[in-house]
Amino acid sequence: MNLKHRISKHLFGRIRNKRKKRIWNYIWVILSITTCDVLILFVLFKILFPMLLETTPYLLPEDSQEYTHLNSFASTNSPVTALVFSPDGKTLAHGMYKKILLLDTETGNHQYSVSEHGGVVTSLAFSPNGKTLASTSKSMQNPVILYDTASGHAKSYISGHPTWITHLEYSPDGKIIVGASYNGEITAWETKTGNTFQPILGTLAFAKPAVYDYYYPDNILVRWNWDIKNKNVGNTPSNLISVLESAAFHETGIIAMTPGPNTFPIYLSSHKYPIGSLAFSQDGETLASSSRSEFQSFHITRGKIQLWNINVGKPTATLRTPDWRVGRLAFSPDGKYLASDGSKRRSDSRKILVWDLTNHQLVSLIDTDSICEITVLVFASDSRTLASGDECGKVDLWKVGKN
Repeated sequence: MNLKHRISKHLFGRIRNKRKKRIWNYIWVILSITTCDVLILFVLFKILFPMLLETTPYLLPEDSQEYTHLNSFASTNSPVTALVFSPDGKTLAHGMYKKILLLDTETGNHQYSVSEHGGVVTSLAFSPNGKTLASTSKSMQNPVILYDTASGHAKSYISGHPTWITHLEYSPDGKIIVGASYNGEITAWETKTGNTFQPILGTLAFAKPAVYDYYYPDNILVRWNWDIKNKNVGNTPSNLISVLESAAFHETGIIAMTPGPNTFPIYLSSHKYPIGSLAFSQDGETLASSSRSEFQSFHITRGKIQLWNINVGKPTATLRTPDWRVGRLAFSPDGKYLASDGSKRRSDSRKILVWDLTNHQLVSLIDTDSICEITVLVFASDSRTLASGDECGKVDLWKVGKN
């Protein structure tokens, strides 16, 4: 009996051991397959998901071609720092380091060039009648120069501004020109006499510059409501200085907006990364801001564009680009389109994205066929002709929308 018990115990023990071994083999196979699946999914996610991001927001093939390349101007190797169309759209002024070129948009010919400034040209503005071009640069010698557009000769030099100016704008009647400096100071001049006019305050937006923005490192955008100019005339309020000194303003992704004369700033917070660009719509009712997106899974990011209603200081829409950041923004004069760049830090061609603001859909994904980073975007008065300039000195003209 004892022998039978031992044989039985030994036999059943071997059976149990085989069963356990078989179970562990199953477990090992399942774990191996699962691990391989996870690795395969990880690799596919790393390769395919960025490719998917390149095509999002999704565009139908016919919609993605809602643009036409009109012309290219490769003038110099100096980065394009400023672009502006004449009121009739026939001339494009092109600013760079110490030089301004005027281009014929129909023929592509250079009309003439001027080189009065001693630094990088930061802003250009045509008078309403197109007969005068105002320019400013980082040179402190001649803050604002007015040129005769017919001859290209300098008509007058306007001084009296303590810091270099980042933005110029003419009044609708052409009698006043206003300049805003990078530190928020606003000065107005009479164009005929060059005398300082009473400072005019409109809607201003400030943001901490993005560390990667080299060609236009300030983010002060100005919008004047000339229809109610009499309400906007007055000394620049001291709260502008408090905006620039405010700790909240210097935080990443914070926009400080002064909506009108003698008003306290409104702080807009919707970005977790430095602001790449700010732009006002032509009517001054909408502010667009851009940055990197918060989405960072596997180091994949997209650009983020936020649209704000400046009257209430609230975001109305969020646009996400298939890229890691947005550095340039431009509204069309009619407010229908918003153009943004799709620049990367990889060796592929730069993109320009055109959004239809009536439905917040991407309608054009323009391939510039250039690896040079886009530095300037600007629309002509017809709201369909778009000019882009890049760091290699090339200027391209595009026609957006369906033909």
